[in-house]
Amino acid sequence: MSDEPRGRSAYVLEKTYRGQVDWSLFFVYAQRAHIRALLQDMYFDTPDPDERQGWIDVHFEGESADLWLIENGRRTGHVDLRRFIRDADQEGGTECEVAIDWAGFVEAVPAMLEGVPLRHGQELQLLDAAGDFQGTDAELPYLYPHHPVRYGMQLSTDDGLSDEPYAYFTDPDPAP
Repeated sequence: MSDEPRGRSAYVLEKTYRGQVDWSLFFVYAQRAHIRALLQDMYFDTPDPDERQGWIDVHFEGESADLWLIENGRRTGHVDLRRFIRDADQEGGTECEVAIDWAGFVEAVPAMLEGVPLRHGQELQLLDAAGDFQGTDAELPYLYPHHPVRYGMQLSTDDGLSDEPYAYFTDPDPAP
């Protein structure tokens, strides 16, 4: 089997927000546990309460939370994670809190993907980005073929891709 990253498999969490500044966050990882850890970090474990509240607010203002399942370089599935992230209805609280239906998450998101997993330093090559994402609201295919996402975290704005998310989130799979 070739070590060529073409046709690799990955979970791609795309969080897109349309507001004063439009942006998309891409979290590209090889294991379901990595995506779970990101959600835990974003909504519960971020040490700065204002930052955590900002992520919660953006979620309830309509941010997407699309988990794209990429196997062998092709989109084989989609899970809208918004249905698992809910208002916790904290009575008497002044801040909006969330609850995540982890059992629903585990049931909806496959434990493993078919094919060779994408690894650190590799770009995710989508073999037919336009065709595989036709009819979706995904921003991901607009990056291809010239600006592919890679393993880890990236922010996409009109200025291009950057590694800015690493400043805000704990990497669930840091490079060795």
